[in-house]
Amino acid sequence: MFFNCLNYGIILNMRIINDLNFKRQAEELGISVWYTPSFLFLMLGVLIIFIMTGVSQISKYYDSPEFIILAECITVIIIFIVGNSVIREIEQIARVNKMKSEFISVASHQLRTPLSAVRWQVELISKKFSQGLNEKQKQGIDNIGGLSLRMTKLVNDLLDVARIDQGRFILKKDPVNLTEIIEEAMKDVSVLAKSRNVEIKFNNYGEEKCILGDRNRLFVVVENLLSNSIKYIFKKGVISIDLYDKEGFLVFKIKDNGVGIPARQQRNVFEKFFRSDNVVKYQTEGTGLGLYIAKNIVEQSGGKIWFESKENYGTTFYFSIPICEEIKK
Repeated sequence: MFFNCLNYGIILNMRIINDLNFKRQAEELGISVWYTPSFLFLMLGVLIIFIMTGVSQISKYYDSPEFIILAECITVIIIFIVGNSVIREIEQIARVNKMKSEFISVASHQLRTPLSAVRWQVELISKKFSQGLNEKQKQGIDNIGGLSLRMTKLVNDLLDVARIDQGRFILKKDPVNLTEIIEEAMKDVSVLAKSRNVEIKFNNYGEEKCILGDRNRLFVVVENLLSNSIKYIFKKGVISIDLYDKEGFLVFKIKDNGVGIPARQQRNVFEKFFRSDNVVKYQTEGTGLGLYIAKNIVEQSGGKIWFESKENYGTTFYFSIPICEEIKK
């Protein structure tokens, strides 16, 4: 009990410290320190204390009820004006954020059409006109196809982020075999794993269990965690995947011996566009959206996602989803 209270106190203190980090908030919101909500609320609190103290001191020298009423009215007016300024700034931030999400959504939708056309043309050339191409031309066509697939994934990620921000990220709830999803994801990343000399081991202890979720979205979660583990191993490595049930949940665990995540940045892992410093200098590809999307998928599926990491030693990610009835064969 004592340790639980102590941990709660530590977490509360950390939240207060984070709330008072005006510079960090300003950088995240893209505004001046003087306009951050926490700073404005703090100034409002200080102003209220200052005014109430002043009224209390002045009231000691004046017994007139009219004076006290006038002072209190002035106090309320000042508080109302300052409070209204705070609300306007917060509304402005919310409005800009909404406009940004809408712009991303519209732009992403517009980009999908030409990207689809590029993929179709590449497939057409590869299938019907490949006989008339030399090796260099074929390689160029393959590169165009690969780049269009990367762009399509980026556009889809941006659309998902926009839907999450707008509260329109809807998932299906169907019986799903997570084992099949893992095996499919392992097959998809096998070429990447081989090219980076990474071995993948799958230990399945929950093959008879099923979960309720959106199969396509859960595949995105597994594939993202698996591809991240492969990308951030810069030497011969091993990735171990475990699937097991625990207290009514099916738990997915993936452990790697990659570069790890610096301790000072671990609290930012599930934020949009986050990429740790030690990864950026090695791996130029990546948007920092995968884990943000994965977190929302898992949580909307009724589960949770977490990790353990030590820089230069590796990272272990987990996610858990509630178990439903067994899959009927």
